[in-house]
Amino acid sequence: MTSNHKLSQTTSSIRLPGLLCLLPAILSALATAGEIAVVDGVTHVRNSASPPGGVQTVTVKELWRAGGEDDEVLFGSIGRVLTDAEGTVYLLDSRLSQVHVYSPQGDYLRALSREGDGPGESRRPNDMFFCADSALGLIQIFPGKVIKVNRDGTPAGTMDFSQGDPTQGRFAVLIQGTARGDVLALLGMRMTFSPDGTQHQTHFLSRCDDRGVEQHRYLSKESTVSYADFVMSEREQDFVYGRFALGPDGAMYVAPERNRYAIHVFRPDGTLERIIQRPYESLKRGDPERVRARQTLDAIAANYPARPRDTVILDTEQDITLIHVTSEGEIWVGTSRGDAHPPQGAMMLVDVFDRQGNFVSQKALMIPGDARRDAAFFLDGGRVVVVKGALDAFLEQYGVAPEGGEGSLMEVICYELGE
Repeated sequence: MTSNHKLSQTTSSIRLPGLLCLLPAILSALATAGEIAVVDGVTHVRNSASPPGGVQTVTVKELWRAGGEDDEVLFGSIGRVLTDAEGTVYLLDSRLSQVHVYSPQGDYLRALSREGDGPGESRRPNDMFFCADSALGLIQIFPGKVIKVNRDGTPAGTMDFSQGDPTQGRFAVLIQGTARGDVLALLGMRMTFSPDGTQHQTHFLSRCDDRGVEQHRYLSKESTVSYADFVMSEREQDFVYGRFALGPDGAMYVAPERNRYAIHVFRPDGTLERIIQRPYESLKRGDPERVRARQTLDAIAANYPARPRDTVILDTEQDITLIHVTSEGEIWVGTSRGDAHPPQGAMMLVDVFDRQGNFVSQKALMIPGDARRDAAFFLDGGRVVVVKGALDAFLEQYGVAPEGGEGSLMEVICYELGE
């Protein structure tokens, strides 16, 4: 017994200095951890309103730019930017129905696809992703399908999304999509028209296989449009458009509610695993925000078979405006307040969470621009591509005059993010 007691004392004397060395890291980890609660088998990470790491300033270095008044290439409306393993950059121009391809150094290489109904052609594709066979998948809204194009420009077939029977008044549209590894997610609406002029809509975010067949549904929402008295309602139209992202492990990160800061994390099999939360006060709209919201609804209404007699907008901006998951598993979240009121000189202020969902810091991205009118696309390799005038180009594409009249020529700028 005495021998065991001495051994215990000796072991303690050896371990104590190591524990003292680790104490700062342990305390730091405890400080960053959100409150954990398990409700019905789902982990809830409840963070405080402010991160322990405070606000970190992220500088940028311009790598190249394209478009604008001094470039031979004129863009229509850039709605998605992707990069491949070699660093090549792909810009989806939905207005011109083609993809502009640039080298990592910013040299224009070629254009992929064109407007039409032939092989490899599309009409106003709204989004794109890399397919499992490395081809580009261009999402055509209606009829909803994915047109595949090889990176050398040759057609690679189509992914026909199940649309129901049009003769029975059933249709489907695809609006957005994303893929990472072997996980493909598509977002859109299934629509059924009734004889009385009513349209029943089912908004969906689903995991699909490489043929476009739905495997399971992450989220869905029902809404109804009456063309006998058509009112375009922002509340009815709201879904998770722009509020979802795939992680490097195939997990889906999505903010289901417009005015609640809660990110739901689904495993690749569709099981809800975790909900990440923090306190957030929704940003009330002023007159400029109300104008932008109404213009956006007007542009969306242009896709419908009848014009609405009125549009109804909400009094607040949506809380979460962007979700991006880095290759290391960090979760970057854009917010309405971070877009509207970033630190001086920054384009936006993003919230940063670790893999477990702990709110660790905020990053002020020191990029020239306005996150409410310009778009930012984060790429692997520490780059971000900013599309200047993205909102104005989107509005003009659907016949809505942007605020202040005609918008300026669209410009694309690629930056390298600093530490």
